[in-house]
Amino acid sequence: MSEKSSKWIKDLFQLFLIIDMIDLNQIKQRIQKGEDIEKIVEDIDWKEFEELVMKILEEHDFHPFHNFRFRMNRLYEIDVLATKNNLVLGIDCKQWNRGRYKKTGLKYAVKTQKKRMKKFQKMLNNAITKDILNLPEKTKIIPLIVTWFEEDLIQHEKVFIVPIWKFNQFLLNLSEYI
Repeated sequence: MSEKSSKWIKDLFQLFLIIDMIDLNQIKQRIQKGEDIEKIVEDIDWKEFEELVMKILEEHDFHPFHNFRFRMNRLYEIDVLATKNNLVLGIDCKQWNRGRYKKTGLKYAVKTQKKRMKKFQKMLNNAITKDILNLPEKTKIIPLIVTWFEEDLIQHEKVFIVPIWKFNQFLLNLSEYI
């Protein structure tokens, strides 16, 4: 096992310690049997992935909303919307496998998330919406894409792309990024 793989597995285990919905012993046994970590990760479905993102946010005192929907000429959905003080994180969870066209897909996802969050920003101009979400007058909105794997793109068009195993660290150092 390479040093990078070993660090990745260690970080992934630390991440899973935060939550109790994924069976750590089962994952550990599969790794010890020599199963590829990417295969193990593929077995976690998109609902569990989004729940994992929400649990991490809760650990950082964010108030997450799952599948937040709003209408601005058409219906929009944000996988996870998280609020804390004057900060709103709009998160699109991408549980893609590694692939040949991944970078192109990520760039498209960034454009889509950016557009979605601009519409959300317009919706926030409505005082009723701010009251419902309990947001202060000056709110900072940060669009994010959380992925399974580390990507070449760290930030694209002011949208952060964060692998799940670095998400906790990203939130700990959020003030450095915004």
